[in-house]
Amino acid sequence: MAKTYCEFIDEITADDLYEGLLGYGMFADKLPPVFTSKPFCDYCKANSPLFSKDWHDYVTFSAMRNTNIPRMFGIPTPMKYERLCSVLKDNWDNIKTHFHSQTEGVAYRISRIHLRKLHGSKALFEMNYKNWRVDGNPETDLLFSGNSASKYVVRADISTCFPSIYTHVLPWAFVGKQVAKETCKDDSLWYNQIDAACSCLKNGETHGLLIGPHSSNLLAEVILTCVDKKLYELEYRYIRNIDDYECYVESYETAQMFLRDLEEALREYDLPLNHKKTLIKQLPIAITENWIHKLNGMLNASKEEITFPEINAYIDLSVRLSAEVGDSAVLKYAIKTLSGHKMTANAKKCGAQRIMHLAIMYPYLLQLMGEYVFSPFEVKSESIQAFANTIYAEAKRVNNYEAISYAIYYSLSYNFELSELDIDWVIQRGDCILLLLTWQYYLKLNHGKSGATQLKPLKAEAKRLKVTDMDRYWLFCYEALSFGNLSGEWRKLKQAGISFIK
Repeated sequence: MAKTYCEFIDEITADDLYEGLLGYGMFADKLPPVFTSKPFCDYCKANSPLFSKDWHDYVTFSAMRNTNIPRMFGIPTPMKYERLCSVLKDNWDNIKTHFHSQTEGVAYRISRIHLRKLHGSKALFEMNYKNWRVDGNPETDLLFSGNSASKYVVRADISTCFPSIYTHVLPWAFVGKQVAKETCKDDSLWYNQIDAACSCLKNGETHGLLIGPHSSNLLAEVILTCVDKKLYELEYRYIRNIDDYECYVESYETAQMFLRDLEEALREYDLPLNHKKTLIKQLPIAITENWIHKLNGMLNASKEEITFPEINAYIDLSVRLSAEVGDSAVLKYAIKTLSGHKMTANAKKCGAQRIMHLAIMYPYLLQLMGEYVFSPFEVKSESIQAFANTIYAEAKRVNNYEAISYAIYYSLSYNFELSELDIDWVIQRGDCILLLLTWQYYLKLNHGKSGATQLKPLKAEAKRLKVTDMDRYWLFCYEALSFGNLSGEWRKLKQAGISFIK
């Protein structure tokens, strides 16, 4: 039987929450996978440091979405993030009580992507996670309501969800707007402490949660489960994937009413409905996206090894379907699916070359390459090197720092040099992640000798940024500078040997 929302939440202890958020949920998975906050988490668990309550800014980085539109992510300063995780840990019982009050009595689990214990990982959140044995499949059940069948499906989402969340709304969700407003100046109250810890991550700003840290997913659920309860009590039956809604209704008029009531429920928490993405479709339509059936149907026809012509045709189909729906997630799905199949040697070579070309055209795919292409397709190091050099050259023309960062990451992972890496150009761009990976590249090239001539301009830039803009470049400055060049809490962490690089 599918587990309830609260059964997932109740499995997480306060200590699990702290470790999962701080040690495994500080860096977004859109980043090249070289970053870790586990040593910092271990340090905090061993020493229980009392970090200051000052406001701090955060590192930003841009990552391409599946719609080929960039999204801005954030990496908080570790001390401020630890404070938020600590406050959430200390008030975990209150937060769980809130989730119980909002979800108990609901016949199925509306929210499908949320914090949970994951198999083989101490992280507590993963995008698009689904385990049919414990998650169930409520979509088919929602086709029927009482004695009537659903005839329409409504799809909608929240416009810029995390950046739109006002931190003062969290107390509204916990205790109601009236009580929250009457007690907003009482710093001793637990819900106000959560509000304050959130704003400290963003230099005191109260508008928006950082996209990336897993704490934001937890805090968004605090609000969105309240919206779910109100809509459920109005007898709407739907599922929600973070901020994407899919509601099954009996009539077109009810579909319009759902959109109206959803907008009204969101407005109570100052959240805007994305009208450009609202859609009402008449049933029956495929619950699973039609492109998934088409892709799976083609591969299922190949019972043994995939051959050269078959992989060519499959990739052609995925490209065509991706263009039709305007979504690179089609290509991502196709690549992941291919990686799990047996292929002939010629098919592997063809598939790898074509996917690498697609990744140059669609940088959204770059994060897949190591696990789902280079390894299963047995791509040789020299081919990866040529691919990385092409990425670098193409991305430099359009200032795509994410793609360049991945090119550097591949060179670090597969032990080759890039044909061109312009340190002066990198410094002029002023992107924190790009600066740090360039530092790591030349550090490895010089066998870990941080005083090497090639590293001097980067170290000089780190010293300058430490004085002028430490918070927004902390990751680069902290890793590039010795403890003698750092001060305060940063110096203590450096002396303790803490690094945020794996």
